[in-house]
Amino acid sequence: MKISKSDSSDVQEILQILGESKGENLTAQQRAQEGFTQGTMDETMLKNFQAGTGVFVSKERVDGHPIITGMAMTTLGKLAKHGTALVAYNAVLASGQAGEDEIFLYGPVTVRQAFRGQGILTQLLIHICQALKAQFRLGVAFVDKENHKSLLIHRHYPMAELDGFELNGHRYAVFTFEPEKVLMFYQNR
Repeated sequence: MKISKSDSSDVQEILQILGESKGENLTAQQRAQEGFTQGTMDETMLKNFQAGTGVFVSKERVDGHPIITGMAMTTLGKLAKHGTALVAYNAVLASGQAGEDEIFLYGPVTVRQAFRGQGILTQLLIHICQALKAQFRLGVAFVDKENHKSLLIHRHYPMAELDGFELNGHRYAVFTFEPEKVLMFYQNR
């Protein structure tokens, strides 16, 4: 497995993975158990994420061709302009854990179904922490509380769970993590 920042050649495959991970063809129970990504993304938005702190991808060779097995988006927290990202960012700012220039947002993240359970998400998190540790003091993720799979995964990581919030009839959990502490946690594992 190779992890790197994505580039323009990865855009269509990332959009495909994000589309597949929405779980729109699943029942509510299946979505809770298998996980899902929230929100919408188009090519322009994705390229803006890539031009910022980055969209990180894991790749493996399958039948002689490299494919993206997982991806994780990041962005400067103060760029959040609306919706859940803004509410999560403001909640963390209000907590006093970090200043406005010290926070990055982490997510959405997803791993292709066929590659789940292999530690890809953990490796993406470690790589992101390594890449962004000098620039940011705190990473922030938010998870729809109906997404039980994602909640379990994030609670497994060395992240702090803050009081959540409700927006547009959905309840969200907010997770924060210090890149340096995540790296120390995984250093000897």
